[in-house]
Amino acid sequence: MDYSDTTVMIPVKDEPAVAAVTKSVLRNLPGCKVAIVYKGYGKEGLKLGFSDKRLTIIKQNGSGKGVGVVQAAKHIHTEIMCLIDGDATYEVNDLKKVIALVRDGADMALGNRLYKIDPESMPGHIQFGNKVITIIADILYGMNIKDSQTGLRAVRKSAFDTLVLRERYFGIESEMNIKGRKRGFRIAETPIKYYKRVGEVQHQMKLIDGVNLALLNFKWLNDK
Repeated sequence: MDYSDTTVMIPVKDEPAVAAVTKSVLRNLPGCKVAIVYKGYGKEGLKLGFSDKRLTIIKQNGSGKGVGVVQAAKHIHTEIMCLIDGDATYEVNDLKKVIALVRDGADMALGNRLYKIDPESMPGHIQFGNKVITIIADILYGMNIKDSQTGLRAVRKSAFDTLVLRERYFGIESEMNIKGRKRGFRIAETPIKYYKRVGEVQHQMKLIDGVNLALLNFKWLNDK
């Protein structure tokens, strides 16, 4: 199948697995483009060790995943935009599942990591926090989703471009979900695999991050 209608964005900060993830995306999604937006990697910046005409590498201006996503999105002009983390926690082939949902009519499709998850890949307290954050959002906004914090998703680029996104850090996922819902997005969800992180870099949520994300759900009640 051809994926020339799709660009996969990979936001990274010092993740050692980004080259392997990028190669896997290029290999498994023929015709797709890849946009890596990076922070860190020392004075020399990100070095993948290979090049590809379908690949764009963007040095992030400012800190935070949300900042990187908004910056990189300006370089994406395909019909579909995907996001996947660069730490090898996601199965690249699961991108095909969320892309298919967008092609079938969804404006945004999320990969649900919590459907059948290996406890070693995500500690129980983080699973619990994710569920609480998601339940609060579901109650406040009627979204009926199971994993609001997933880092693997696809969105129709024309729909994404209607969103005014301001969250600088990990709240970007919640902001996309909630503002998309308020704009009438058709949001779909599908089960995906989730693996233990590769390397020593750890960006999983701490308790304070979870509390802040839960509170963010209330921030957009009166926002468009």
